Amino acid sequence: MFVFHQKKIQMQTIQGDGFTVSVVKSGRRKTTALKIKNGEVSIHIPKRQSIEIARHFVQQKTPWIQQKLQHQAQQSLPEKDFKEGESFLFLGKEYQLQLVPAERPTTLIKTAQTIQIHGRVNILSKTAIRAALITWYKQQAELYLRSQTAFLTTKTGLSPRSITVKTYKARWGSCRMNGDIQYNWKLMLARPDIIDYVIIHELCHLQQHNHSALFWQLVDTHCPNFKTARLWLKNNGASLEI
Repeated sequence: MFVFHQKKIQMQTIQGDGFTVSVVKSGRRKTTALKIKNGEVSIHIPKRQSIEIARHFVQQKTPWIQQKLQHQAQQSLPEKDFKEGESFLFLGKEYQLQLVPAERPTTLIKTAQTIQIHGRVNILSKTAIRAALITWYKQQAELYLRSQTAFLTTKTGLSPRSITVKTYKARWGSCRMNGDIQYNWKLMLARPDIIDYVIIHELCHLQQHNHSALFWQLVDTHCPNFKTARLWLKNNGASLEI
């Protein structure tokens, strides 16, 4: 009797910025290719190609990967109707949309349980209500993200040259070599601890302009729960939409 022992092959992976890439080697392949399917990322490389070359390729393609993952996730989300009683997130808490008729320009007011839109709501289109909400979220982002960055700057000793709030499709923030930091206003839908992780992440780039081991050690120093926060963004970031 012959017994065949199958050798278990452990799949190599590359840790990206908020995602994991499976490495697939092939003796027939001559070029490098990235594939994204059902939220899973894989890199297909020639058999003799080193993992370091593959890792560098992933780093170069990170914005594209993030955008594709975000797009796939958004396609599975139910579309908002922007109607009375619909739920919207703000700092991780759900608020009910309330449309309040008033003879005045469109104004937004947040209460303990609602986000109210005052104005001629009976003639406001779905697009107009969405635009009013986005404008309000951006205003709140300017106030909150600047204030919280100042607070965390005091704790970390890492100070940016400037702060800008922007609209990003596939990233939560960025830090330029000159010390300018940009944030995605959609962070205002996330919990405060998740926002703190993103702020600390970008502040650490002021000292380490990469995602090396030294960078993640620095993040861990100032945000010990960063792995949990990063995983939460990976799994739930697509839901932070209006």
